[in-house]
Amino acid sequence: MTTFPEFLTAKRTVEDRALNRRVWEQFVTELAERAGGSDPVRIVEIGSGTGSMIARLADWEALPPTVSYRAVDLDAETVDSARKRLPERLRAAGYTVDEQSDPIRARRTDSDGTERTIEIGLETGDGFAIDDAADAVIAAAVLDLVDLQPAVEDLKGVLGDNGLLYAPVTFNGHTSFIPRDPVDDRIERLYHRHMDEVRAQPGSSRAGQQLLKELPAAGYTVLEAGGADWIVRPTDSAYSAAESAVLEHLLETIDGALADYPADVIEPETRADWIERRRGQLERGELTLVAHHLDVLARL
Repeated sequence: MTTFPEFLTAKRTVEDRALNRRVWEQFVTELAERAGGSDPVRIVEIGSGTGSMIARLADWEALPPTVSYRAVDLDAETVDSARKRLPERLRAAGYTVDEQSDPIRARRTDSDGTERTIEIGLETGDGFAIDDAADAVIAAAVLDLVDLQPAVEDLKGVLGDNGLLYAPVTFNGHTSFIPRDPVDDRIERLYHRHMDEVRAQPGSSRAGQQLLKELPAAGYTVLEAGGADWIVRPTDSAYSAAESAVLEHLLETIDGALADYPADVIEPETRADWIERRRGQLERGELTLVAHHLDVLARL
């Protein structure tokens, strides 16, 4: 079984490919415009996981010279994993890291002499409930797991004036596998229905497009939006990096969702046989995933 921190780490390369570059570049441009004052650019990430977004921003040289980064996640184990993994990732991006400090401090001098400093605070908690005055909030793969309308209202208490909301990898209603299976349509329909009607956790299978409606209604201006599809596929019967763990985790998630239905909705043997076939394809390096998401950038 794939642990949740392992899944979060494994999907880094999947999301590196998936992120909509037009939305990303607009976000980076907007961040740069907030730099230059005496205070650091303040970023809050909600659902920060194992720190993949922080590492990506550093590695892709997307951050302003001086940044205060507040990373918040509900899961203490995940926050602990981020604390262990981040220093190595930041060093790989060329930073010198003081990992004994709290918050973590990372520094780098660019070839043109530009001094870069990131101060990273990692904390366990509900990011939607905190008070802040951030220049930007990042909520990656998060807004499909909450009630959108109150969530975008709550974020007003986290953002400062003209603050940015960057919400990449927001699920938007499509999960499919290749090769196709005779019961795929039924499985996929029930999996998405589980997100909308069955699971105790809030959220929506069409959160991406709903976000485009809810943000303007709440007083935000949508600056950019675009597709960000996950595509995980084998090459020569093998998966790159640790991406087979992403497929394994998703199969476990779908299996758990289908198990919540009574037998008159989906027969246990139908579910078990489908999962067995898919896991066999995964083990043989034959399984491909396509999942549709939206990346959205807005300003308050």
